[in-house]
Amino acid sequence: MVGWKMHEMSLVEALMDTLLEMQRRQGWSKVSRVTLKVGKLRQVVPEVMVFCFEAASKGTPVEGASLEIEEVPLASRCTRCGEEWSDSESLGLCPFCGSADVELIQGMELLLESVEVELDGAEIGRN
Repeated sequence: MVGWKMHEMSLVEALMDTLLEMQRRQGWSKVSRVTLKVGKLRQVVPEVMVFCFEAASKGTPVEGASLEIEEVPLASRCTRCGEEWSDSESLGLCPFCGSADVELIQGMELLLESVEVELDGAEIGRN
């Protein structure tokens, strides 16, 4: 399929660009572990993301690194009454006052939480 790319591969390509730029600037010899925080609304399938990460990292200093994904659940806040709740308690309306003036406060994250690296074969920790 020309022009079609799975969502997770696009995210992994952006992650790889970031990791390789960090590796180039800081002189790491190898990346051993990467941890991401991914909001539930990003609709990432962790197994697919790990598969894409393994494929995209081949032949780079990131090859062989583990990718850990921490899902961040949805959370909302009513701008009228100020109450907060998780996604399982509402269908877009405030469960406390019934207002539709609701804002998403958590669940769209895509954060590089940590990177564990090696320098000349010795692990030097998180970045």
